Amino acid sequence: MKIPLTTLGAAAVLVAGLTAVPVAASAAPAQRPAAAPAGRPAAPAAAARGKAIIDTDMGQLNDDAITMFMLRNAIGADLLGVTVVAGNSWAEEGTAYALRQLEIVGEHRIPVVPGAGEPLNSARLQQLPAEEKLFGNVEYMGAFGHARPPSYLKLAREPYGGYPKRKPSGQVAADFIVEQVKRYPGQVTLFAIGPATNIALAVKTHPEIVPMVKEIIYMGGAIDIPGNTSPAAEFNWWFDPEAAKMALRTPFKRQTIVPNDIAERVYYTKKEYDRIVAGPETPLKKMFKDLHGPRFERNPASSSFVWDALTAAVYLRPEIATKVEERYVDIDDNLGPNYGRAIGYGESRRRSFGDPGNFPAGTQKVRILFDINRDAFWNLYVDLMRR
Repeated sequence: MKIPLTTLGAAAVLVAGLTAVPVAASAAPAQRPAAAPAGRPAAPAAAARGKAIIDTDMGQLNDDAITMFMLRNAIGADLLGVTVVAGNSWAEEGTAYALRQLEIVGEHRIPVVPGAGEPLNSARLQQLPAEEKLFGNVEYMGAFGHARPPSYLKLAREPYGGYPKRKPSGQVAADFIVEQVKRYPGQVTLFAIGPATNIALAVKTHPEIVPMVKEIIYMGGAIDIPGNTSPAAEFNWWFDPEAAKMALRTPFKRQTIVPNDIAERVYYTKKEYDRIVAGPETPLKKMFKDLHGPRFERNPASSSFVWDALTAAVYLRPEIATKVEERYVDIDDNLGPNYGRAIGYGESRRRSFGDPGNFPAGTQKVRILFDINRDAFWNLYVDLMRR
């Protein structure tokens, strides 16, 4: 049995509740300078890679925020905007967090664009109790675990550093993605580091942009391992399986997946934290001290995964990837124990990539990251966080 989807309609329906100030739809975000601003040392480690949009379920100095700062701080990377989707946080929360964190580091040019406030399956929240009873306990519910706030200025708890003074873009995320891809055809890499709802809305309402996208990089899926949310599924694709399936089945020129298979084998520890906060204080270092420091003070042996940060690393420094495989990938969007599960189809003795007919109709061949050079990753990560 498959859950029926509501009509996609206007993406604005999904972002109801956000307080925003309209801006001209044609306004282009300011370009980042080619050289490092005064006081920010150049990093030869981070190669220029072009234009990017982060589509994120933003938190406070979580893996999404780290990804944003990596791309913002890398010399030569042009972060066109941050589009927000519900996932880890509600879109209202993610909007406030993105705006405030950019303010704290003195960044006022990169627009923050509110997006989808719920999955494509509008009954998802209501059906969760039944899913748990039938298919197993959900380890992490993200935004589903608490009430949705009425506005990015009215959260259950004030963001770190207070509410933002900057206002979000008056555009809808899907429209912003379409606009920027059309403005820079063949140049924009999309980072789908939350549920893929905004991406699905963009390509389904404007399929003409698909061949114009340079690449899409996902943090999502558990390819050869169990899920981290349901027994079968990784959180991002579990939150909106229908959107993930739409995105993955879109014939982009190049799709790269950073799955939990590698994301949950790279550990952030006090060793890396100490490297980041050493030396003269910067606004970003102060955030690390205030938001990460207490955890390491309580437990110096504490560790956590880096998840989304890997997407920025392999984009900025492709050589950090040491094991990449090609597979056809699909998402199970049938209501059942595998709802949201990523399925990776590889070659076999009788099933080669030479004939796409060997794989489920509609699936696309993608690149999947399975391992990295950890020393190179951490050197890049620490360098960019120290700016």
